[in-house]
Amino acid sequence: MIKIVIKNKYKSIDVCEFELPNFSVLTGLNGSGKTHLLEAIANNIISDVYVNGNKISYVRYIPFNGLNSDIKEECDPDVITRWIKSIVDPFRKSLESLKERGVELTESNLINSSGDMSFRFAIKKVLEKIGKKIEDITDDDFSNYFDASMIAQNDFFTAQFALIFKNYHRLFIENELNIYYKSKNIPTESDGLSNNDFINRNGIAPWDFVNNILAEIDVPYIVNSPSGTRAESNFKLRLINQNNGIEISSQDLSTGEKVLMSLALAIYNSSGIDNKPELLLIDEPDAALHPSMSRKMIDILNNHIVKVSKIPSLITSHSPTTIISSDGISIYQMERGNSIPNKISVQKAVELLSSDIPFLKISNDKRRQVFVESKYDVTYYELLTNILLTIDKIESEPIYLPARTSNGSNCTDVIEVVNNLYDNGNDQIYGIIDWDTRNENKGRIIVLGENERYSIENYLLDPLMMGLLFIREAKVPISEFGFETISKYSEIGNLQLAEAQVIIDKILVDLGLFSANVIEYNLYNGWKLNISSEFNLFQGHDLENLYKRKYPFLNVYQREDSLKKDVIQKIVNDFPEFVPIRIFETIKKIK
Repeated sequence: MIKIVIKNKYKSIDVCEFELPNFSVLTGLNGSGKTHLLEAIANNIISDVYVNGNKISYVRYIPFNGLNSDIKEECDPDVITRWIKSIVDPFRKSLESLKERGVELTESNLINSSGDMSFRFAIKKVLEKIGKKIEDITDDDFSNYFDASMIAQNDFFTAQFALIFKNYHRLFIENELNIYYKSKNIPTESDGLSNNDFINRNGIAPWDFVNNILAEIDVPYIVNSPSGTRAESNFKLRLINQNNGIEISSQDLSTGEKVLMSLALAIYNSSGIDNKPELLLIDEPDAALHPSMSRKMIDILNNHIVKVSKIPSLITSHSPTTIISSDGISIYQMERGNSIPNKISVQKAVELLSSDIPFLKISNDKRRQVFVESKYDVTYYELLTNILLTIDKIESEPIYLPARTSNGSNCTDVIEVVNNLYDNGNDQIYGIIDWDTRNENKGRIIVLGENERYSIENYLLDPLMMGLLFIREAKVPISEFGFETISKYSEIGNLQLAEAQVIIDKILVDLGLFSANVIEYNLYNGWKLNISSEFNLFQGHDLENLYKRKYPFLNVYQREDSLKKDVIQKIVNDFPEFVPIRIFETIKKIK
């Protein structure tokens, strides 16, 4: 828990005392005092702050638009060399001066021998890392233990991507050289570190770390790395679009993507710097974000900054989308004239923020939070719902959310989240889960394909839709299906029921799932078709692998969601009438 004691009046904030959970979202109307409260908490003259009973001193405050950083994307390694020299030279002079004056060689005496804050900060960090006596420190120690936080003064929101990447690359190459020299009996200052020892000292490669985070939050880029280049070569950061391979500058990112990039690097920095913030305050970090990114921002802060890096955090927000994305996180309201935040429900917070906007009020009345089993299911259901809206009406406005975000989830997570929220008064909540041969519709839990198909994969990879995809992409000659009236994909709108059954039967035969165990199912257009129970009951996640073994050209789909997305965006979008009706019926159950 965070205990905040406001000792002196500050702007609209009066003297008060209150507690907040380790991750809280502060909301309220304009003028309610949200920013004033953050400023007061960040000022140690105005307030005292305690985390888990211990008084803290390092509160990091990021003001409005403070995360929209200017990403530094170029690094000349000479910058590192010059900076190290700018510390080593005064270090040697200070050491000699202390010796000449007979002053004891202690850390405090050395640090206080200079008024240069960069020098004092760097010396303190090096001494903490090395663990040597001051007189035993070598010039190489400064080089070996240099990190970007020394230049950035321990700011874990530094945007020095290129510097961080190049410095890690420099240390890696130097370590490899030391190992090589040792193998050739060439004298060297260090024998070199094993791979594990190197990672223990320097962490994993920052580009790998950042790419893992970007993948987790579905930013469609990867960063390049200096690997394979010379140690003395300049490095220029580039982002590579995973969909088309095109390289772009970080300056070409949207403002929202820059915010998420800054948070990704902050996670990396928070695992390495010695003096992490003891409390993080961010004023409207979502201001530059598209609503679809709000959930990703909340996930980064909650799962990585708060839970992994153990940095308690308090943010403010005016965004109903951010509030909705904060289910399971404490929401507090600020009101004009009251300096103590009051805890409120997600529903009340959204109503508060949309109360003066008639359209949003109406929209909010129809909005439903629908938890699903994974972030991939979120994408599938969003795409399917958008297509359904072009051909039919639905009573609600579903907002799909994963029950858990970092490492996937399952039906149990969905059931627990939905039941807990519903029991606590949230009547705008639903959950959609796969049948998995055992689940049942109950309360706010909707089962896709109950008593019919194993999972969503068994619907999206339906033999008819897959056959149409093969025809559309010209992967299987249309002649193999034996059509009499259709010779190309543009004529599929004229497909007859019997021809649709031919497609299904051929695909089932190819998969080895054709049998006499026939089950009838309906398409959206009313057709009744037959499929085998073997297909319907095939484990969903294994079904795609079976398709790829039988049709190797499908191996181009490497991402877990890419094939299913292609089916939706190409086949369902082109011919929604050929979709198994249970998919759309499931969505329409959200009232």
